[in-house]
Amino acid sequence: MEFSAENHNKDREHDEESFSYAAQILNSYVLPMSMNAAIQLDVLEIMAKAGPDAKLSPNEIVAQLPTKNPEAPSMLDRLLRVIACHGIISCSIAYDEEGNPHRLYALTPVSRFFVRNEDGVSFAPMMTLAQDQVFLDS
Repeated sequence: MEFSAENHNKDREHDEESFSYAAQILNSYVLPMSMNAAIQLDVLEIMAKAGPDAKLSPNEIVAQLPTKNPEAPSMLDRLLRVIACHGIISCSIAYDEEGNPHRLYALTPVSRFFVRNEDGVSFAPMMTLAQDQVFLDS
């Protein structure tokens, strides 16, 4: 059997794809758990109340949450980045007066299904139910 760089590159590419998929499977619980946390904190509802085209910073969202934890904006930012990586919310970068970057988050068409509509209907309770410990243990 003759070794070729082309075959080696294909094997390596296949291994990398397989590794990525295995890592995705391993971490497949992260998105539902992150969504559940955002729903329980009412983050998506806060974003929806800000208006259809609103872009909010973690600080603006945390200001509407019942917490005094000074780390809350940073913690929320990490949570929102996970959700944004999956396209459920959008993330953009804005700069303050001093030129410092910060992230802004907005709802997307997908995330609107997790916000109560005019009839009070949302996928949020189903997400919460699916992440309930009793449901997970069964």
